Amino acid sequence: MEKINDFNEAKNLLEKYLDKKISINKLKKKYFIDDIKFIKEELEKAYLFKDKTKLDILFWLIFTFDLYSEEFINILCKISKEEWHERHEDIAIAIYFMEMKLPSTLECLYELAISDFEKYRHDEYCQLVEKCCYALGAIGTEEAKEKLKLLAKSDKDIIREHVEDTFEMYKLS
Repeated sequence: MEKINDFNEAKNLLEKYLDKKISINKLKKKYFIDDIKFIKEELEKAYLFKDKTKLDILFWLIFTFDLYSEEFINILCKISKEEWHERHEDIAIAIYFMEMKLPSTLECLYELAISDFEKYRHDEYCQLVEKCCYALGAIGTEEAKEKLKLLAKSDKDIIREHVEDTFEMYKLS
């Protein structure tokens, strides 16, 4: 197996995958990446320079190679507050997969759920809120339940339904 050592190499692999020159299975069999520090540094660069393309590629790497790390939480939470990208739902999903039971994670998810990004203003299904609810439910601490209860006070029926579904799905009381 070959190690992915730099960002341009990762970008080239993504282009091959998107051009259907390599399947995801072959990609995973032939390449690997395990350098969490590299991913974190690249996330920080994407944040600093508001580089949407870099962020897209990094999320592809994170999800493709299961690169979930507590070390990403702070930078993901910073990125989650920005409107220049379209990865808000992916941040909620990444945190969901990490199941990080950190106070900063809970606040990050809650703030993301109540954010007012233009992209989500007309989303009648409130998909971002739904993903944040599921991430909070997966965490399942008393603090996470409190955040869900705050979301349940929403004026929108669909948000209250997401919270109710989350409590039911994760058997929270």
